[in-house]
Parts: sequence; structure tokens; C-alpha cells
Amino acid sequence: MEIIIEKGRKVLVAKEGCVIQSVTDGSILGKKLILGKKDSEIHYHEIPVPTKVEEDSAE
Repeated sequence: MEIIIEKGRKVLVAKEGCVIQSVTDGSILGKKLILGKKDSEIHYHEIPVPTKVEEDSAE
């Protein structure tokens, strides 16, 4: 995970194969997150892209 400056704003970017997740509530936010003026990267971490598990619906 790294911080880049894009159009004058701080943007948190997850590395390839990962997404950004909120530490406080566990929400998955995506590949990029624009940080607000009072926001800090310590409130987020990156996790591997979740894979959707298909349930076997054979009845």
C-alpha cells in the first residue's frame, strides 16, 4: 500500500492483488481511496482480493 498525490489530493493505493480495508469497521473500500484532510492511512490496511465462494446449489 502506498500514498500517491493525484490532482493535489493524497490517494491511498493498494498493491496488485489487494484491496483497501477499513481497520475500524472492516469495510472493503477498493483499490484506491482518497484521503480527507484529517484522514490518516493508519485507519486502513490492505488485504488480498476476496474471492467469492460459489455455493453448490444442486438439489
